[in-house]
Amino acid sequence: MARKPVDLELAGGKSPRQRAWEYMRANRKRFTIKEIVGELGLNLRTVTSYLAALRLGGYVVEFDAEPVEGNGNERLVYRLERDTGIEAPRLTSAGAESTAGVKQLAMWGTMHRLYERADFSILELVATASTSKCAISEESATAYVRALAKAGYLRCTVPAKRSRKPIVARYTLIPSKYSGPRAPMVQRTLAVFDPNENRVVWTDSKGFEHDQ
Repeated sequence: MARKPVDLELAGGKSPRQRAWEYMRANRKRFTIKEIVGELGLNLRTVTSYLAALRLGGYVVEFDAEPVEGNGNERLVYRLERDTGIEAPRLTSAGAESTAGVKQLAMWGTMHRLYERADFSILELVATASTSKCAISEESATAYVRALAKAGYLRCTVPAKRSRKPIVARYTLIPSKYSGPRAPMVQRTLAVFDPNENRVVWTDSKGFEHDQ
């Protein structure tokens, strides 16, 4: 089943996985799927699949079971075994770390640290934001930068020019547009959602122009 656009999936700027993770941290010694679903009003399938990924990744463990009234079945009881901090682990269904969103977060943080007072090219952003564990391609960086520029976060300081001596485009992050540490996310629906403000800040049904 396809996931909903992120602006429809988030509540209060937090995804269902983030809200479930915070519940697990607050009730680290004991929790059940039913309690998470009931307390937070989350989808049962979403919580069940995320908990399964967390279990495979070693973040939670089953340590008990309690009877379910009326049908003779048992309900598994979990505890948090591996607390990695406030941000919910991004995991695949097999419990492995997922890179989804990590690259955009790396680029967003790099723009804030290095390029609020200086401009950059796509290749410079790739070089400074990439790490041994998170290699960012020029294609990914180009798509992200163009989306943020169209959404008003970035200003183009030097337009690209195709000629015998081509000039690459350069950009800078507008200081007043830094909305917080969580990276604005480019959606498949050609929209930019800012989780710091919990809203879609830009959409374009025509797609991104190839201006570099």
